[in-house]
Amino acid sequence: MSLFEFLMVLVSIIIGLGIAEILAGVARQIRCRGSIRGYWVHSVLVGAIFVALLQQWWEIWGLRVVPEWSFGGLAMMLSGPVGLFLIAHLLFPEPMHRADIREYYDGAMRPVWWLAALTVALATLFRPTIIGSNLWSLDNATSFVFFFAFIALALVRRSTFHAILVPIVLLLLLVDILQWSFVIGPG
Repeated sequence: MSLFEFLMVLVSIIIGLGIAEILAGVARQIRCRGSIRGYWVHSVLVGAIFVALLQQWWEIWGLRVVPEWSFGGLAMMLSGPVGLFLIAHLLFPEPMHRADIREYYDGAMRPVWWLAALTVALATLFRPTIIGSNLWSLDNATSFVFFFAFIALALVRRSTFHAILVPIVLLLLLVDILQWSFVIGPG
């Protein structure tokens, strides 16, 4: 087993748990569909976190060429997957039966947005701090946009603002994937 494969086991477990949280939450929503009030902005957010988890796993492939790792490097690398797992866990109300998803979103998402800003900050700082890549690269441009968007979402409670910005975040995430990491390969 290579060093990269060794590290990917832990990363894959954390990302897999995050994906499982989302899939279980969606399944609970489907099961309770007759008794819950949905909210489309929440659904877009669920989709964005699902895509972000996949992107984290996908982009970590680029780290296969790093020759050695420190414990601090591992901890920083895990900050993105761990943050996304926590967000995925917090996305859905408990219990789901008779839940008002819009009310839950309006009340419970504020700390999630702060957690999202922290996750983006740590994940963005990971490569420059541990690997020595350039922080101010074009590849990190969307990370800066996400950071400030998440702070704005944490501070602004207006539903119209969230209804505009949350879909933009998902679209930017998809553009980021298409632009920077749509295809991976062995080399």
